[in-house]
Amino acid sequence: MAQQNMTASTIGSRALATALNAVSVMGQTGHIMTPTTPNPTISIVGLKKNDLGEDKIRQLFGDMIEAEQ
Repeated sequence: MAQQNMTASTIGSRALATALNAVSVMGQTGHIMTPTTPNPTISIVGLKKNDLGEDKIRQLFGDMIEAEQ
């Protein structure tokens, strides 16, 4: 049983190391991770400040992301 746990732990550690390495490489290339939808804070501010509906906020957010690409 201990051998099985060690194997699972080793596999998990290797997977985590691989993921961290991939994120590090992305950072070095100048790429940034951008969410595909606005986070709740953006939606709340948009609703309060602009009287926009959530659908319109999502559309505007998507348009801005597209414009940056």
